[in-house]
Amino acid sequence: MKTKATFAIMGCLLASTLIVSPLARAQAPTGTLAPDIAGVVAAGTPVELIWTTLTDSADGIVGAADGSLLFAQEPVSRVSRIDAQGQVTTYMENTNGTGALALDAQGRIFACQRHDVAVGILAPEGQILTDNFQGEPLFGANDLVVDKKGGVYFTESGRMPFPGVYYISPAGQMTSLGNDIRANGIMLSGDEGTLYVTNRQTILAFDVLSDGGVNNRRTFGTVAGGPEVRADGLAIDAMGRVYAASQVGVQVFSAQGEHLGLIPVPRPTTSVAFAGAEKQTLYMTARGAEGAAPDQRNARSMYKVRMLAKGFAGRAK
Repeated sequence: MKTKATFAIMGCLLASTLIVSPLARAQAPTGTLAPDIAGVVAAGTPVELIWTTLTDSADGIVGAADGSLLFAQEPVSRVSRIDAQGQVTTYMENTNGTGALALDAQGRIFACQRHDVAVGILAPEGQILTDNFQGEPLFGANDLVVDKKGGVYFTESGRMPFPGVYYISPAGQMTSLGNDIRANGIMLSGDEGTLYVTNRQTILAFDVLSDGGVNNRRTFGTVAGGPEVRADGLAIDAMGRVYAASQVGVQVFSAQGEHLGLIPVPRPTTSVAFAGAEKQTLYMTARGAEGAAPDQRNARSMYKVRMLAKGFAGRAK
């Protein structure tokens, strides 16, 4: 089924027209410094503020093939692109309130769409994969990741009191992976043998079966900072480490679930992704912005930090 919206890619990654909001550029570093996390980030590396908005939001970030970063702007139904120099361009419009992005091996752009709630493909051709589960409409679509076969794992937090996690097979069959998970972020390991899902203070891990289903649910790790700190978006690096956005910064876990440390960020982080040359820059979106009023819920800031670790090269997300 095709989406009703018309998707307009504003040039491709090779030739975008600059459309920079007056509020969209921020050059000064924040003054926040990363601690030493062995093999991950060097002590004293600056966590830099690179972009802000008071109104248009930013979330669901993903590194593109050319090293740039794509991010979703739900209120204005836009996907924007930020390059290594911090230049922001409009990449795609009319996205049905897309709030999270993923790319597959073919370069297709998948999305959690939040205005008419659905999970679908934005480009190269718009398509709705699902807007319901067993006839009941989706109430929220938070985050997603695409496997090498073209199957989609996604989280839904709006179906209260039973939010959950789902899988859409390449053939279009949709199954529930659990409806008692207060899920937000979701990620596959590099070998796609493990699925990670956030569950408030914890990150859950599942073994992935050959048909895309899962078993062996277990707690992989717990974020630091107390009971009010919760895990949000997830990323992985080339060594299998897991990165979780949280209210106090990006929490780093070994491939075995050991908490390795925290990369502090001045504002509560919501999503995290590797991008840039050799995927060696970590980007974070965060709630709030300088000059924003407390009720400006769509105010966002974007930060980056140069890493020792490299993002996983085998999949965009």
